[in-house]
Amino acid sequence: MNTTNGKIAEQSKEKFAKALLVIMEQYDFKEITITQLSQEAGLSRKTFYRLFKDKEELINFFFKKLYRECLVQIKARQLQHYWDVVQCYFDFCEERKELLSLLKRNNLLVLLFEGSYKYSFKVFEYVRSKETADIFSSFLPYLLAYSIGGMYSMLLKWVESDMNIPSSLLIEKLKNGLMSVDI
Repeated sequence: MNTTNGKIAEQSKEKFAKALLVIMEQYDFKEITITQLSQEAGLSRKTFYRLFKDKEELINFFFKKLYRECLVQIKARQLQHYWDVVQCYFDFCEERKELLSLLKRNNLLVLLFEGSYKYSFKVFEYVRSKETADIFSSFLPYLLAYSIGGMYSMLLKWVESDMNIPSSLLIEKLKNGLMSVDI
């Protein structure tokens, strides 16, 4: 089996993803051309189209990489409880403050949210189990939609405020607020 071509393709995808982030510092995502991406990546347009259908597929490739990185952190911490996963997610986001600001400026956070919902099933299966996911399969999409929707709304507010509250304090205040009889 020839793994060289696969490795080269992955390296090229990474180059295009990095090029996209560099260009988004100056241009809105909607304005970016494949020619710009190719020039910044040092690769041909032909290579781009061999790897991606369009720049939306490129940004989705980048987001999938982020989701996998977050899942790796969840697994590395061996998380078993909802609030620990929420904390890990916001810690992960806090470490990528500039990236999230860039995505917000380019109106791409909604795409990040849509993928987060899809990945939430994998996270749930890891934290709880595949068997538990199967048992609650009819209710799980609603539970995860509610949870991810709230986390996304919170993330938007946090990014809008320049993420000036540390993630640990943000989650502590959220938990306290949700458990408070006064609110």
